[in-house]
Amino acid sequence: MAYINSLTIKNFKSHQKYQINFNNLHNNIVVYGPNGIGKTNLIETISFFSNSKGIRGGGLEKIKPHNDQHSNTKVKINVNINNREYHFSYDVFEEDKNFKKNFYLEDKKIPLSKIKEVLSLIWLSPHTDKVMYEGQSIKKKFLDKMISQNNQDFQNYLTQYKKNTSERLAILKTTKDEKWLNVVEQKISEDIFFILKYRRDYAKNLNFISNSKLEDFRPVEILYKEELTKLIDNDDEAKSYFLSELKKNRFLDEKNGRTNFSINIDEVFFIDKKSNLNTDMCSTGEQKSCLLSIILSNCWNLFEQKKEFILLFDEISSHVDEKNLKKFFDEVEKFNTQIWYTGTSKNLFQVIENKAFFIDLTTS
Repeated sequence: MAYINSLTIKNFKSHQKYQINFNNLHNNIVVYGPNGIGKTNLIETISFFSNSKGIRGGGLEKIKPHNDQHSNTKVKINVNINNREYHFSYDVFEEDKNFKKNFYLEDKKIPLSKIKEVLSLIWLSPHTDKVMYEGQSIKKKFLDKMISQNNQDFQNYLTQYKKNTSERLAILKTTKDEKWLNVVEQKISEDIFFILKYRRDYAKNLNFISNSKLEDFRPVEILYKEELTKLIDNDDEAKSYFLSELKKNRFLDEKNGRTNFSINIDEVFFIDKKSNLNTDMCSTGEQKSCLLSIILSNCWNLFEQKKEFILLFDEISSHVDEKNLKKFFDEVEKFNTQIWYTGTSKNLFQVIENKAFFIDLTTS
């Protein structure tokens, strides 16, 4: 089990100075108050322990309060993970007209990957909804992040792929060393193969969970581009094809300064199994229900793999109607971890009133 037992904020958007302590008697933390009071800002401070853009997907330059652009931002959390205490923090500062962020364990600077080794943060917010109606790029990034939370090998291949493709472009622009290009392109073809394979394996697992465990939620299926799915069934054939495409595109890649044949050739589709439609064709309500099912399937996958995570649900009532809130609360309670919610009214959370710690921002 993972839970945050204290949160300290300095100069993060509307929260110039905020500090609160919890105990482990409540898995549910509910932050409520009228719109504009800073509910999302509060849980956004936590989400920045996961990546550089947080729950809203904004940049670091948007973090500082408008009335204090000179002081650094500092956020600290004390987290208990399986009865071991971790004191994580980050600061955001401006250097050479660029905003930067450093992470710390105790007072020692660490990479973000060290936090991810012990804890994942999973969130659902109105901002996340665009995954369901925007283009392929955001869909793939959304799922790639999920896979990375559960599979370090996949993350390693993504990192290697970025490094190798950058190196290849540098060779094309400079020495054009044929021997070295062949070596690097061989590596890239391997990277592409395993990235596409891990994507499909993970989707297959989430689809199974959605069908077997989430009977009270909208059924959804994740499908990747069929031609590539068939191709990677044969390791050697797939890698040979990827290698030939990289060689074929050398001139174009050098001219454009980018890798034209890449992992972005892949496509992913979310299918609403109730209507048997691509979610791009579904109503807003159906899209939100399918997105919730994908998030819950991912939680189940992490839970079954004994990965520790904390959930952040911003304005949960925008994804779950009031009559189904109890089913939702009952489902996430099975994960036995800390869950943060925001909402405009305390009444929305009556079902878990005796199981939750409530934070009224109007009195903070």
